[in-house]
Amino acid sequence: MSESQKESKFYGVSAEFTTPEALIAAADELRMLGMGRLDALSPLPIPGLAIALGMRGPSLGWISMLGVLIGGFGCFGMIVFATVASYPFNIGGRPLFSWPYYVIPSFAAAMLVGALFATLGMLFLDRLPRLNHPVFNIDGVDRATQDRMFLIVEARSEDFDARAVELALAGLKLRPRRIQRVPR
Repeated sequence: MSESQKESKFYGVSAEFTTPEALIAAADELRMLGMGRLDALSPLPIPGLAIALGMRGPSLGWISMLGVLIGGFGCFGMIVFATVASYPFNIGGRPLFSWPYYVIPSFAAAMLVGALFATLGMLFLDRLPRLNHPVFNIDGVDRATQDRMFLIVEARSEDFDARAVELALAGLKLRPRRIQRVPR
């Protein structure tokens, strides 16, 4: 059996914890050991967990800001082009470029395009829609919405050693409740 076939049979290694402190300590330890990409499931937000997992800052705000700028300046530019270049009518003595009239529709377009970018960016960053995920194969993962926390080390590379991850998890000071391999 080739290495790629072995890797495709399981998603990674998971550990079940009962306290947030144990989850954060385990994530810190495994990240320091460089065991692989970490993910966590928890029924509540845990302060400091994103840092312990080694996650970078959120990029959805930048995607939304890009949408707002494109929508606002795009609408403003279209209105300016329509009133100054395409149909230059002097109505009531106002100047051709009367920018105060362009602000409200430009603001509305900016909010609309920003909301669309935020929604589509969230779906893209969360890799959705996805009907099934290997994490659902963890025994007892339904408790992640109630009172259990899970740490998952994903098997993403050929040199991933599941046995070493299991030994590292078993050797933690705050031991996990259960350690298991996650089938794909």
